[in-house]
Amino acid sequence: MLSEVEQVRRRLSRNTDANKKSQFGQFLTPAATAAFMAGLFPPAEGHCRLLDAGAGIGSLSAAFLERWRSGVLCFERVELDAFEIDDSLHSQLTHTVARYRGDDFSATLHGDDFIHAATEAITGGLFATSLPQYSHIILNPPYKKIGNDSAHRLALRRVGIETVNLYSAFVALAVAQAAPAGQIVAIIPRSFCNGPYYRPFREFMLERAAIRHMHLFASRNKAFKDDAVLQENIIIRLERGGEQGLVTISTSTDDTFSDFASHDHPFERIVFPDDPERFIHVPTLPEAQVIEQCPIVRYALAELGIEVSTGPVVDFRFKQYLRDMPALGTVPLLYPVHFSTSGITWPIEGMKKPNAIERNSDTAKWVTVRPSPSMFERAPAV
Repeated sequence: MLSEVEQVRRRLSRNTDANKKSQFGQFLTPAATAAFMAGLFPPAEGHCRLLDAGAGIGSLSAAFLERWRSGVLCFERVELDAFEIDDSLHSQLTHTVARYRGDDFSATLHGDDFIHAATEAITGGLFATSLPQYSHIILNPPYKKIGNDSAHRLALRRVGIETVNLYSAFVALAVAQAAPAGQIVAIIPRSFCNGPYYRPFREFMLERAAIRHMHLFASRNKAFKDDAVLQENIIIRLERGGEQGLVTISTSTDDTFSDFASHDHPFERIVFPDDPERFIHVPTLPEAQVIEQCPIVRYALAELGIEVSTGPVVDFRFKQYLRDMPALGTVPLLYPVHFSTSGITWPIEGMKKPNAIERNSDTAKWVTVRPSPSMFERAPAV
């Protein structure tokens, strides 16, 4: 069955317009990745209530149900709720899950918006569809920014979720809808692990669930290669209300998993105990890395008297103002080549990248200047 679903996925990936993929922010899960994700669920028995939100053509549901039918997951009964807002995929989704029909299996396909349906169910809206607490949740959520005043953002705020992207919203709602000890497996971009925008999401997730496993794809362009998606992806397994213990970190270059490697780490290596930002680290080696051993990384930039704005200057848009070397009236440009383990070397004469950019009425908006007599009245613009 998985091979049949995979053939459909490849055909849709080839033939679906890029604008439509962008509109829904959903990229269908390859069969190998889906099988790996289903394999992360620990052995279980009893009654399974399964949620697949952003179900697409049912690749993840099929992988989970295959594992159940194989006898590894010993459920007496499985009840599936599959949400998919793109009605052009409904017939294939229906066909996928119908292959598992039986007295011990039932499926409900929802064509409505998962965020609105879940937030209404949580708040008990008058016309809300009742949703159960799920024992198992498997997700490849859409990846798309949420506007600050959008209907999605307002709905999420009503249930205490503050986040900036659909994928983190789906995961937060999955955590909220999970039963005690409920298992959640999701493939999502790595961007949630750090940065101020995702801090409320990290706090929401870590307060309600334990991280059990994270798998990192080392290659940015292999997890969804058929859709030409370029981003670091993580597969994460969470346990609702679980007591946090060791975290398994595994890696592979791509979804062939040919170079799969795995290590267990104490949670203190994943989220540093004294980190107010709750950054999530993904150590790929068993020994402690430089960032863990360096005491300076425990400080916020503001505590060190440093201000950084990453990426405001898009250099190819300001070619006429770029300068090979600094001079009066310029501000520094810092590239990765300027950084090393021992500090910053700037300027670097003779390198291909410019060392500075002219500060004038056209560039003033993009650079932050703090007067400094020793640096030609300029401050870093990164």
